[in-house]
Amino acid sequence: MSSRPNPAVITGNDALVKWNGTTAGFLKNIELNVNNHVERIQALGQRKPKGLKSLDWQGSLSGEFHILSTPQDGVVSINTHDDDHADDLYDILIIEKKTSKRVGLAIGMVNTDGFSLSNNEFSGRRIELELLDWEPMEGFN
Repeated sequence: MSSRPNPAVITGNDALVKWNGTTAGFLKNIELNVNNHVERIQALGQRKPKGLKSLDWQGSLSGEFHILSTPQDGVVSINTHDDDHADDLYDILIIEKKTSKRVGLAIGMVNTDGFSLSNNEFSGRRIELELLDWEPMEGFN
């Protein structure tokens, strides 16, 4: 008896991304990390910790865009090279294409911006954002 694939699992490029309300569907290899910075609660006279507590929250989101040689309508401009816009906050809404369910909303600022060039492949611009907030939605279970 073979098991059927699970259609409720997001694979490949099944997510659309909106940056500040503009669809940027060419974002791929999305990776989101959240660290709750859990620490031990220590007490004098006690060798073992009294428990664990989250003392901080930190998140990051990274993904890869295709580099375009000519501007396109609807393509989001990321101006990390411009002093006036280098610290802009972006809203990133991730939506599952098949059901239109919202996976989550991330709010962050570009922390690193780089690119790669490969022969006979799409060129990639890699962006990593430091997150201010991450809100899982109905498509994230």
